[in-house]
Amino acid sequence: MSELVPSGAAVVAAGALALLATGQAMATVCPTDGGVHGTVESLQGQPVAGAAVTLTSSSATVVTSVDGRFCLHPVTAGEHRLVVYAEGYGLAEQGFLIEDREPVQLDVQLRPSFGAEVVISATRTEKRLADVPLHVQTVPRSRIESAAARTLADAVEWTRGVRVESTCQTCNASQIRLLGLEGPYSQLLVDGRPALSSLAMVYGIEQLPARLIDSVEVVKGGGSPAYGAGAVAGVINLIPHHPDHTHIEADARSERMGGAAGTAETPSWSLVADWASGSERAVTVHGQVDRVAPVDVDGDGFSEVSIRDLDAAGARYHEFFLEGSARFSAEVSYMSEFRRGGDRLHLPPEQAEVAEQLDSNRRGGAVSWLHTVSPLWDWRATVSHAATGRASYYGAGGDPGAFGATRNPLWVFDSHVNRGGDRGTVSFGVQAGRDLIDDRQPAYGRVIRETYRSVSGFVQDDRRIGDHVTLLYGVRADRHSAVDGAIVSPRAALMWTPRSDLTFRVSHSAGFLPPAVFDEALHIALLGGKPMVVRDATGLREETSASRMASLEWRPTVGRRMSMAFDATVFDTRIDDLFHRLEAADPATPELEFLRTNFGRARVRGVEVGWGLRRGGLTLDAGYAWQRAELGEAEPDFGSTTMFRTPEEYGTASVQWPLPRELTVFTGLRYTGSMLAPHYAGYIPENRLEVTRGFLTWDVGLLRRFAFGGDRRITASVAVRNLTDGYQQDLDRGPFRDPSYVYGPRFPRSLVVGLKLDL
Repeated sequence: MSELVPSGAAVVAAGALALLATGQAMATVCPTDGGVHGTVESLQGQPVAGAAVTLTSSSATVVTSVDGRFCLHPVTAGEHRLVVYAEGYGLAEQGFLIEDREPVQLDVQLRPSFGAEVVISATRTEKRLADVPLHVQTVPRSRIESAAARTLADAVEWTRGVRVESTCQTCNASQIRLLGLEGPYSQLLVDGRPALSSLAMVYGIEQLPARLIDSVEVVKGGGSPAYGAGAVAGVINLIPHHPDHTHIEADARSERMGGAAGTAETPSWSLVADWASGSERAVTVHGQVDRVAPVDVDGDGFSEVSIRDLDAAGARYHEFFLEGSARFSAEVSYMSEFRRGGDRLHLPPEQAEVAEQLDSNRRGGAVSWLHTVSPLWDWRATVSHAATGRASYYGAGGDPGAFGATRNPLWVFDSHVNRGGDRGTVSFGVQAGRDLIDDRQPAYGRVIRETYRSVSGFVQDDRRIGDHVTLLYGVRADRHSAVDGAIVSPRAALMWTPRSDLTFRVSHSAGFLPPAVFDEALHIALLGGKPMVVRDATGLREETSASRMASLEWRPTVGRRMSMAFDATVFDTRIDDLFHRLEAADPATPELEFLRTNFGRARVRGVEVGWGLRRGGLTLDAGYAWQRAELGEAEPDFGSTTMFRTPEEYGTASVQWPLPRELTVFTGLRYTGSMLAPHYAGYIPENRLEVTRGFLTWDVGLLRRFAFGGDRRITASVAVRNLTDGYQQDLDRGPFRDPSYVYGPRFPRSLVVGLKLDL
């Protein structure tokens, strides 16, 4: 058995095709009249299933079966090169010769390795993770499954330096924080393109089913100039499910969550049907149904976990043209969610003391053309449309008029061109968007009807300087209808690799947020039994920001079976004309009023450290972050110079451990440190700034796969989330509570059981 050793950049493009091509075929039986076949194993001799095996001369790709076997057929006579990649292992290649249609057998052994994954998010070009000049982390499909993730919010919770937090006790809105900054400072992408409007992002991370995500790539810092001007904290790119063979996967699960009134059961069902015709075309049809039951944790008759009934469905299609050098893809999607929190949930909302009810739907579609014109040129263009609508009720005391309606159609055009060369790649492109917000809340005198248009262009040079230095630099220029003139945002990153296992990175990026962002800050909440309405101040200006990062990564290989990775990152983000919410009560109106205004400067800086280990399929990952988030001057409501809801310390540690008999164990700890949280009067007699306590939660999970020949199998799973039942103890109670005074773990302890069938 010959051992294949990765050779680095020479096979990166082929490895990327192995991962990203959407026409892969599953083949375990090989004809005897030519072709190449064999097995892929770990150094311990265990078969590696799901490895992508690519023939670089034709870009033909197959995926190994459950016993690690592969076959590529037919293959023409002559010299060829084979590339093999599997999650958690190093990229490998080997040349071979076919003569007179004689079959060739290659048996491949893979080494465990960090940094060999091929990613696209950092620069919008395919690269090995170790060769990317920006700080990127990946969440593979195996981690998403073993953590029993149901939505995107669950899928990213185990990523180092990422915090997912609840922002509302009544409606359970959640957001993802990177580098200590709130959700609007990160850009969420699907397959490299923006897919959710700012309105849809308010509840969007819990409306994207985890089953449809093959992996998640998280870029810390401003990222490439190709990404939006608001990508200050980073980019979260979802790599959607791509079919590798014709099959059907059905999944059923049940989650039981404890509360004061007993256990509430949340069933969930999903179905994914893939059809692949050779390597030319493929179709995926998917659907997911969730029924989240309400939970009253403290027994006051008001929910802490809201009703969330989610129905999601969609289809994706792609086909290759021009002898495989061009790919056309199209997709459609539909989402409907009913969300209700408060009390008397069985009655209409106008008969409850407190009710936040949203009936949302989103219809979307996109078409894309990707063309590799030559080994040096490729380009991509995408047009997408998403129409989000929702009917809402934000009311207290049985208010019959607290109904509202919002609609938000979004159009996006995105183009990207790459020009390759011996030393690097120059990229440029144009992006344009049209975002209409029509939000009507007549009971509170708030009507927002605006159409925002944006046009931007970027240019980027990703270049190797010598053998050890890579420089990524570029600029983007944005014109937004809510901002006077164009805003230029320079971005740059430098990577120095003095040794193959040691990497230094530094980066700088600039960005801005326009004053036209409709986000969680503008949604109407209920406070002290009254509606709380946020309005934008007259003359609200855009926020501008600059982010700097420096990191060190060391990836030693310990013997033949084990690899480790250590990293440390220092970050510093400065924000000017910060958006900040201030009390602005008007005694002439019954509601509580807040004003979103510009408030000087802010600075968020800190350190993240991480450690990882791989030994075969065993993966250990741990990370810790320390940060300070400070305002340039004390805010007037509480006199604080510390930004709210930003803990100084947080971290994660997790283990994914494959065992004999197709068992996989997952266990993880999450720590959230103390923070400052505003606590408004209602349930309490007067406003207070609270110092919250820290939390440590523990999740455990177990998977077992039962094979029934070929690729047919059943996977049974059981998991306990928040085993320690760490949950906020000082929640406000009753109809006068402050729903924004919520921190710590998003949910109390729950038991999850699931069954998945692959045919």
